[in-house]
Amino acid sequence: MTKEKFQNKCRGSLFGGAVGDALGYPVEFVGSFRNIQAKYGADGITEYDECFARLEDPQSRHKALFSDDTQMSLYTAEGLLEAERSDRPALPMICNAYLAWFGGQTGRKTKIAYDSELAKIDELNQQRAPGNTCLSALLAIYRGKEPKNSSKGCGGVMRVAPVGIYGASHGWPLEETARMAGDAAELTHLHPLSTYPSAALAVMVQLCASADETVDAEAFKDIVDKSLKVVSGVYGNDAPAMEDFLRIIREAVGLEGDGRADWEIIENDLGGGWVAEETLAIAIFSVLRHMDDFSACMVSAVNHGGDSDSTGAVAGNIIGAITGYEAIPAKFKEGLQLHDLLLSTADALRPETNSVCR
Repeated sequence: MTKEKFQNKCRGSLFGGAVGDALGYPVEFVGSFRNIQAKYGADGITEYDECFARLEDPQSRHKALFSDDTQMSLYTAEGLLEAERSDRPALPMICNAYLAWFGGQTGRKTKIAYDSELAKIDELNQQRAPGNTCLSALLAIYRGKEPKNSSKGCGGVMRVAPVGIYGASHGWPLEETARMAGDAAELTHLHPLSTYPSAALAVMVQLCASADETVDAEAFKDIVDKSLKVVSGVYGNDAPAMEDFLRIIREAVGLEGDGRADWEIIENDLGGGWVAEETLAIAIFSVLRHMDDFSACMVSAVNHGGDSDSTGAVAGNIIGAITGYEAIPAKFKEGLQLHDLLLSTADALRPETNSVCR
């Protein structure tokens, strides 16, 4: 694969996640697709809601703001890069990065092991519906305690795509990528049904970004299946809740050919995406239904009565790694906050020489 093509895929994954996040953010708490239709029309939300952005931040000149999902994804990337720069273990540095984010969200003066550049960016210190589990777990760490919860909320899976990008860039074994993403999610969310989807997403992103050939529906199904096998191998087929995780992901794959509208399938069969396994299932379903159309995939992933910004973010991470940044329509690039930072971060995750480029 050429460096240019690989860069395009890495950028697509990180930027695509931000697009899905920003598109879904205004409808996260609307309640149902019928309610979304009442506000945005028969097709639901299909473009950025500029009025929502102005209400969220009257000083902002952006058409779209992303939520805590993309904020934390950027901090995941910063943790990985700081570990590389300082030659330190990655997981503690990711934890330090999350503490830097926590300090910006809460105004607490957190002591971390490096000077966070992201923490100096005002837009990343603004509260964009931060998850309670993330905040409470990081508060415990800030106080020198171990987090205690059994949360399988989507606050883990929505932030770990950079692990997959980094794994692809550095030629990590898929098992290492799975373990790192699962461990990163477990910094705040301690239920295995947060860990497994997080591990699987990172592996999917790595496989999609590393694929030189076109990833069509059948190839993506193979990627999903391979990711599930990797996660099962890392954590064990008989691990608690593994059967539940495998079941819902396979169900999502099997619903691709269902004749009902996307929102009907999501709301009636896959859930709201408030928990991690549903978030990943909805994302996989939307990608499979709209493999060649980034816009349609995003519209599918966010138009339902659930955690629309997270399902949009995860779907964007996957489809972006397949189609690349250049395939993302201009309307989603124009006006998204911190556009250049997203691209430069994706580029930083990709070293000049890596195992998938020639």
